[in-house]
Amino acid sequence: MTQIYVSFYNITITKASGLKMDLQHLLTIPILSKAKVIAGHHGLNRLVQSINIMDAPDIVQFLKPGDMLLTNGYILKDRPDAHLAFITDMHAIGCAALAIKTQRFSFELSPQLLETADKLGFPIIELSEIDNTLGEIFQHSISSILQNKTHELHYALSIHKQFSTMVMQGKGIPSIVDTLSQLLSSPVLLLDSKKQITAISHHAQHIDPYSLAEPILTFIHEYPSFQIASSICLLNTDKYRHIELHPIFTDRHEGYLIALYDSSAASKLSSLALEQAVNVIGLELTKKQAVKERSRRYKNEYFSDLIQGFFRSEQEALHRGKKYGLKAQESSVLILAKMDESLAARPNPNLAPIKEERYISERDAYYELIKQAFARLNLTFVMFTKNDQFGILVFLGESSWDEQTVVQQLEKLASNLYTDSQLSVSFGIGNPYTNVLDIGLSYKEAVKALQSGYQLKKTRFVHSYQTMDISRLLRMIPYDEILQFHQETFKPFAGRDSNERSELMKTLSSFYENHCQIGDTAKELYVHRNTVIYRLEKCEKLTGRNIKDPMESLRFRLAFALESVLNANPSPNEAPHTF
Repeated sequence: MTQIYVSFYNITITKASGLKMDLQHLLTIPILSKAKVIAGHHGLNRLVQSINIMDAPDIVQFLKPGDMLLTNGYILKDRPDAHLAFITDMHAIGCAALAIKTQRFSFELSPQLLETADKLGFPIIELSEIDNTLGEIFQHSISSILQNKTHELHYALSIHKQFSTMVMQGKGIPSIVDTLSQLLSSPVLLLDSKKQITAISHHAQHIDPYSLAEPILTFIHEYPSFQIASSICLLNTDKYRHIELHPIFTDRHEGYLIALYDSSAASKLSSLALEQAVNVIGLELTKKQAVKERSRRYKNEYFSDLIQGFFRSEQEALHRGKKYGLKAQESSVLILAKMDESLAARPNPNLAPIKEERYISERDAYYELIKQAFARLNLTFVMFTKNDQFGILVFLGESSWDEQTVVQQLEKLASNLYTDSQLSVSFGIGNPYTNVLDIGLSYKEAVKALQSGYQLKKTRFVHSYQTMDISRLLRMIPYDEILQFHQETFKPFAGRDSNERSELMKTLSSFYENHCQIGDTAKELYVHRNTVIYRLEKCEKLTGRNIKDPMESLRFRLAFALESVLNANPSPNEAPHTF
């Protein structure tokens, strides 16, 4: 098979070829001991897939890549002008070599032809000193190739059985990596789909696998569609320059198995061992994925039944939910995470099965990303999926529920998910509960909190049910009444310059958000506390109201809260107030 070389910074990539017998190996069999290579010596690494002894003027059109043509020269003896084209055509097809008995019909190959064969690296082999017939040479050559294939097949079956036995004995993938390393006498690394090292052989523990893996990761990043086994040569490394890289696939891409060689590339049997390891690891990952998906399905069904109230008693619910961490008389709170766009419209599985599979795969990938991000928070939780929502049940234990801190953590989490993975996620938070059967109520509250944010045209938001309640109450008031109340409250600011009006209203809003604390307001606005006092006094002078009076404070707070309602539902004739 033709090798493909791609220049890549400090990496040379060679496409892995099939395991065939190369020409140099074939020439070592006894019947070819007197064969002489008279041209094209650089092509002796060509792979021989089959032997052809047909003699016909149009033989070229019947040849295939990897063929070695045996001939007595009859097809060439009366066509000296066609010799050069014949060799060139065979090379273009990808044939392995031309083996010829020139003395059978007493003709010579021209120096120009031999020179061309040398330039092309196309081997020409002289068979005249061999007493055996072409038929005998054909039989012995084919027999040698088949024996080589049989040996490779037995070796592959033996290695596959060894690795499979290890899996059945419960030794796991790390043991396969270690055993493979011993077979190859070289370090072996296993990367997952996120390009993280998940297993490393003992043979490689004396080296730094992360620095060694860096150029390999660069290659994978540069060639994301890379799906074939390849040999990589690191040009700027003295040790372990040659690397065999095998991608692992199940129904999706699972990662890479990597073997490192000190001075030379892998042998055929080494490549066979790598292939069998990849096959067995793929099967093991498929089994683990099936177990994981089944376990997750049971968990999703349990929480769906619990939310819909299908359990007759708390005792029954706790008995089945024990393995998920549910305990009697333990306070919990349900948080719902939802993709803002990608999973908004679920395809109909009856009409589009391929789209449904893509939807499930995408949802599972998002599930893992959100779970990993949530695991970094100092919370004990269990996660499940319900339709296009991800439920995160947080166990409070003996600690009190600090909603404000959790909201801030979730806001940061949503921002990081969008920055790092381009995932736009919003969160709805229900109220805490103690009786496990009340999870359905907390779920409804979290759904309403999500709906509230989406009604306000928000994305990457965090809404709690309490916040949603006020917003819903305000939206129940007729729009004209809301607009009139808002305008009358802030009418004293209308006559001021736009910059001054914005400055005063921001100060007043921040003052109330910081519980009427001058110092905290100054910090939030990055101004001196005297500046805050001056602005608040000016607000009192303009409005004629004592801004610290409880009733006046309530009036201003409501007016500021109405901003989101007015912006979400603008009147055709009125533009919403902004500051």
